[in-house]
Amino acid sequence: MSNISERLLNKITQTLHLLKGYVFSTWNGLDLNYSEALILYIIDESERIKCPIHKSQIAKRLNITKAAVTQFCNKLEKKGYITSYVANDNKKNHYLQLESSLKKSIESRCETMNNNLQKFIDNVGEENIILFMDLLNEFDKTILNN
Repeated sequence: MSNISERLLNKITQTLHLLKGYVFSTWNGLDLNYSEALILYIIDESERIKCPIHKSQIAKRLNITKAAVTQFCNKLEKKGYITSYVANDNKKNHYLQLESSLKKSIESRCETMNNNLQKFIDNVGEENIILFMDLLNEFDKTILNN
């Protein structure tokens, strides 16, 4: 492995570790893994914009299988964080929502996460964030084409 390849891999690994730590710190005190926390975040976001969400939409956003999302959601339901319901207009669509008794706590944690991300964007600069995302997109394309 070349020196630049090794440095790139180390940096990606380090950054992912920091990101997971950041997410976990926002959800401190709750019995959640990284994916479960992200799913709660996505469900909260969908509720804020009043747009119901189902498992396949979450799978697409997280780039994981629907089966994996189903497993995570089953655990979240057992833990009492979310509930699912069937849409009135289409019985095939099972939507997810935050459990009402925990809704305020989860909303507060999501708000904290959003505020911290905004501070990061303000500190780094929106133009740099856009450049970084463009670079990540190129990185993704290169990986997918190999």
